[in-house]
Amino acid sequence: MSNKIEALFSQVQNVPQIPEVIRILINQLNNSDIDLKEIARNVEKEQIISAKVLRLVNSASFGLPKKITSIEEAVILLGMGKLKILVIASGIVSSVPKIDNFDITRFWLDSFSTATYARWLSNASGCDADTAFTTGLLSGLGTILIHLGETNKAIEIERLIKEEEYFRPFVEKTILGFCSQDVSAELCRFWKFSEDLITPVGQCGEPLLGNPISKIACCVFIARLISNCKATEKTEEQTVALIPTEMIELLGFPETFFKEKMGDIMALESGLESLLQ
Repeated sequence: MSNKIEALFSQVQNVPQIPEVIRILINQLNNSDIDLKEIARNVEKEQIISAKVLRLVNSASFGLPKKITSIEEAVILLGMGKLKILVIASGIVSSVPKIDNFDITRFWLDSFSTATYARWLSNASGCDADTAFTTGLLSGLGTILIHLGETNKAIEIERLIKEEEYFRPFVEKTILGFCSQDVSAELCRFWKFSEDLITPVGQCGEPLLGNPISKIACCVFIARLISNCKATEKTEEQTVALIPTEMIELLGFPETFFKEKMGDIMALESGLESLLQ
């Protein structure tokens, strides 16, 4: 951890913590031998997370034929793959506090969209979709810590990005000496996540500077770009024009891929909005 990021962490009075069951799920994203019943029992012990997940699976987004009353029942009907994503999203959302002068709802909606688009792009490029989704969900958390530890600088950063349309990592490095993805990566390290996740989280702000370049980081970078473009009502054509050609090539997509698929990507819904209620 750099001295400047260490100083930021020391200024945050209460660094967000996550429940152990979320740490286990994230560190075992690709473990097919995970004990589903044990995980379900541990999730049910986390009452806030369990309640959020059950409210979500019983929402109109899932359209299940009957009301689900337990996490174990949700595993049976949804499968552990889908439920795992819901539990991870719920656990992370529940761990992050609301902040004065910060639109936390907008932040999470952007994170949900980024994660959803990243999952789709990773599937299309042959990368691990669960890791991409989780990276997308975690990648913006550095901005939360910056707002908690450097409030005035954080407000100035947001102003410059909004009014001057500067590139976020450039503004953050100019003002702070590091970017929010660096902080997100250190938070993941603080939470004892694996390097397989920490690396793309840390690289996704500027993936082409990675050595080696992470394809998942590229997927998350493009996903956040698309999410931001959709939020600011840019057209599909304007959005496609902003995607770096080198990343398209690295992901193995044909030159016309995003021109043909952008409508499909922008139409994707996370289905996670009720976690914010």
